[in-house]
Amino acid sequence: MSFGDSHTRETEDAPLPDGRRKGIVIGLRARTGEEYALSEQPRRWVVGSSANCDLVLDDPCVSSMHCVLERRASGSLIVRDKKSRNGTLIDGNVIEAAELQVGSRLAIGRTTLVALAAPDACGPGALGALRGRDPAFRATVDQAVKAAQTDCNVLIIGETGTGKDLLARVIHESSRRSTDAFVAVNCGGIPRELIGSELFGHEKGAFTGAHSERDGYFVEAHGGTLFLDEIGELPLELQPHLLRALEARRVRRIGGTSERVVDVRIVAATNRLEHLGTEASKLRLDLYHRLATVVLVLPPLRERMGDIVELVQGMLAELTPEHGEKTVSDAAWKALADSSWPGNVRELRHSVVRAVALGGEELEPEHFFPELRLAWPRALEDIPDSEPLEPYERVLRGAMERAIAAHGTIRAAANHLGMPKSTFADRAQKWGLVPRERPRLPLRKP
Repeated sequence: MSFGDSHTRETEDAPLPDGRRKGIVIGLRARTGEEYALSEQPRRWVVGSSANCDLVLDDPCVSSMHCVLERRASGSLIVRDKKSRNGTLIDGNVIEAAELQVGSRLAIGRTTLVALAAPDACGPGALGALRGRDPAFRATVDQAVKAAQTDCNVLIIGETGTGKDLLARVIHESSRRSTDAFVAVNCGGIPRELIGSELFGHEKGAFTGAHSERDGYFVEAHGGTLFLDEIGELPLELQPHLLRALEARRVRRIGGTSERVVDVRIVAATNRLEHLGTEASKLRLDLYHRLATVVLVLPPLRERMGDIVELVQGMLAELTPEHGEKTVSDAAWKALADSSWPGNVRELRHSVVRAVALGGEELEPEHFFPELRLAWPRALEDIPDSEPLEPYERVLRGAMERAIAAHGTIRAAANHLGMPKSTFADRAQKWGLVPRERPRLPLRKP
């Protein structure tokens, strides 16, 4: 078996901090896209440039016997360097012996190989984790997948907790850069005086505390995707430097004299909606236009309440292996549907985790909302139709009732929820949300 994947990028060994996943490494993927299987049975592979090796690398910077891969009985894969000329690195760290985890990058000479897991061990990925059937939400996800096929910059707009980071991962995982790094940076979580260093890197001695040189996030993301979350929190005086890096595709370390070429795809996100795209915004207008080649808007949870059953059931399923199966009472479904969820899907997830931790086999309102204690009325409100409603129907009924109150007409409310007007009207009449039409009396002939 041989690998023909020699390349000279300076940052191929940059760490992949968010790329690891649980599972057993069952193969390695080269830059060419070829995948090479590794048996799950305990065995040993010698890697090097010699024709006698089990894995032969066509790379002049690889030693004849560079390293060894060992499959243990537990399934883990151990990499041992064989005193190679240029060393063996895992996620940018020089190793003598270390475990190779799924998603990590093994750098040997100028060759980088990505560790792969079995398809069912990687989970559904970011795309599968974005649950919901709301038309506006699905349209945004579809646009994200289409945008991923190009290298254009993307700006994601949405309130806190709507899933902007997950949508950014969808773009990365759906792009040609999926085997490279996804580097997420919270611009609001970095001390003001360190933002320049974190983004662009610094030389040793560039400022107090700079005891060694450091590559910034741009270099870490070389070849992959750089996700700049909460871009609106970036100080105004640093925004021109970011703009220049985006335009020139070059960065200079703080205290440095030379520039470095970077190949990154930028995905930015903000929850600062006020005056966005105008001179009054905290995000410079020229930087906004550079980032906003494609703009994706994530709707808040209160505007897609029809998805709450699917969201809650999906979250419960994720918690089942550890906590066992749980059911949600009708009263709890009503409480979930009646909440405004200012923290959106993130708040909903915290509520579900809290309920599973506090509740029994059947979850009640006070488990999701501790402030309710035991005072929440167990009796459900009267519904004109005597037929009991399924949880999904009960939540849908609440969403329809709020849509009618907010928009005034059946047509406008149906459009808001993405439902056919006739279907909306039939259910609204069945559930007593609008007065039933009176039968028309036949006209009398004169």
